[in-house]
Amino acid sequence: MINISKIGAAAIAFSIAFGASFQASSDANINKLLSTIKLPPGFKISLFAKVPRARSMAIGTPLGTVFVGSRHGTIHMLRDRDKDGVAEEIVLKTDKLKVPNGVAYNGMSLYIVEQNQITFWAGPSEFDTARPLVPLIPIVKNLPNKFLHGWRYAAFGPDKKLYVAVGSPCNVCQVSGHEGKIIRMDGNGKNIETVASGVRNSVGFDWHPKTKELFFTDNGSDGMGDDIPADELNHVTKMGQFFGFPFYGGGKTRTPQTKDKQAPKNSVSPVIEFQAHSANLGIHFYSGNMFPSEYKNDAFVAQHGSWNRSSPVGYQLMRVRFNNKGKAVGKEVFASGWLKGNSAWGRPVDIKMIADGSLLVSDDFVGAIYRISYQR
Repeated sequence: MINISKIGAAAIAFSIAFGASFQASSDANINKLLSTIKLPPGFKISLFAKVPRARSMAIGTPLGTVFVGSRHGTIHMLRDRDKDGVAEEIVLKTDKLKVPNGVAYNGMSLYIVEQNQITFWAGPSEFDTARPLVPLIPIVKNLPNKFLHGWRYAAFGPDKKLYVAVGSPCNVCQVSGHEGKIIRMDGNGKNIETVASGVRNSVGFDWHPKTKELFFTDNGSDGMGDDIPADELNHVTKMGQFFGFPFYGGGKTRTPQTKDKQAPKNSVSPVIEFQAHSANLGIHFYSGNMFPSEYKNDAFVAQHGSWNRSSPVGYQLMRVRFNNKGKAVGKEVFASGWLKGNSAWGRPVDIKMIADGSLLVSDDFVGAIYRISYQR
């Protein structure tokens, strides 16, 4: 059984001992900590930028400006002008939005998905870091305005439509409307469709570079024990598929709240199961040329780490291997070291590739963006 009081006390101590100090850490201290991260031979991790509470990222074109959302009202804009792997410009654009976790970029415009609405920043978004973040034009005003799992994830797909994950506002419950779904829409917010339902809380998705099919992470239910239910990687093969929640808490584990109800027979099982409570968030398929060729078309997944487990797990990056037909065939740890014993000093959130083929990784606990590069 999980000792809730022990976990609560540990979480408070964890926050007090690490949260404030790491948010204020110097570049040198962060790089010293990064020297303890374990990576495959030839890979290197370094500090790209200090960004308080950094969560989801979107990469602008053609300049490669990095937009960073958060769960605390802020949007930051980063620019590495000399392309040396370190952002010289770190600009706070606003601190007044409502949980602007979701950021997406299309054409020349930044889209922001808050807890309750979707807006876009009128005008060219990435050229002038000093331009005020106004006007923000609402395109969807009726997202479920509930805090729990209200931090949205968003991205534009190969079809040029905006995809948004809307979490279930609960641990286990019946959902309604857009809750517990991934939806998509035109860039003006029109023609909203359900891509996937039965989703507990997805905070990351991406498309396979060859097949263009959607894969998304999903976090399993809490309170069922240390080792169940599994976190998930799911594969959408046709529009509107149902992925099990709330009948399944994760993987093939039924929820106690629905044990007397028959689960839909069309429920789609995950293609990869991750360790329970490892909190798999951002996923990104690698399509660049910097990393060795065997990494091409594989996916990287950020494990944010557990909060309600008697001994913590996660706090690392996973690699999911895919075959030449675009099917997930296995998983392995790619980067670890943020967790030391029962204490963690960092929590990876999102992953994005930039133009040179390196990866950016956000960390909302340290308040930083890391860069992972490879040198032959």
